[in-house]
Amino acid sequence: MPVKVVESLLKGLKVMEAVASHPHGQSLPEIIRETGLPKATAYRMLQTLVASNYLHYFEDTAKYQLGPKVMSLGMSSLAGQDLAPLAEPYLKELSRRIAQNVNLGILDHGEVVYIIRIKVRRILGIDLVVGSRLPAHNSAIGWALLAFAAPERMQVILDQIAADQELAHQVGPHGVNLMKRLERIREDGYALGEDEYVAGLRSVAVPVFNQSGYAEASINVPVFSQFCSKQELLGQYLPLVLETAQTISQLRGHTPGNPSVSRSQR
Repeated sequence: MPVKVVESLLKGLKVMEAVASHPHGQSLPEIIRETGLPKATAYRMLQTLVASNYLHYFEDTAKYQLGPKVMSLGMSSLAGQDLAPLAEPYLKELSRRIAQNVNLGILDHGEVVYIIRIKVRRILGIDLVVGSRLPAHNSAIGWALLAFAAPERMQVILDQIAADQELAHQVGPHGVNLMKRLERIREDGYALGEDEYVAGLRSVAVPVFNQSGYAEASINVPVFSQFCSKQELLGQYLPLVLETAQTISQLRGHTPGNPSVSRSQR
């Protein structure tokens, strides 16, 4: 019996294959050239795939990339990509939407290392670049990483911090004050910092999870309190930061609802 081929499905798969073969994304003209599809057909397929979260469209570059839904198809190779190039277009989009600086940092022992810095505003008194390091125990981005780190990794770092006599007044005896803060952050799903490094600097940070459900990185948005209230930061910006973190987490192979995830991330 002859197999009936669904032409529209084949066209959609052809578009998916074209986008998947280019990690940095493709524009509509590039997809048309690679697939040979008419412009109207290619556009219709793209719109359908974006609406279904199989593709993501970035307005600043006018390019399409694979979206988080592809993980449900078993395309786990995305989780093996380097984090920075995978996350950067999503962080650029976040920065464009909120018109604020956006950072991505990872944990290295007791320090946070910045791996992405997207700057749209100059913050006086702070000269951080990719590769800059900050103590993890007294910054929102560090708290978010510590709070959602694998328990054994977090404990090693907490023990190191607590053993430093110069830091005892900041973290409390045996790190008890820091541990209480991290517990609150796990409950909230985000970290909020006030007067970080310079007076008036406020920031919010959210974890990016890996396949195991632990923090692989943290997204951080710093603002000046005189221009952005706490209510505005948490009410307007935080939901978009959480949305971006969840998208990147899914691309890294994380499944929402993992036991290590806080209630606000579920």
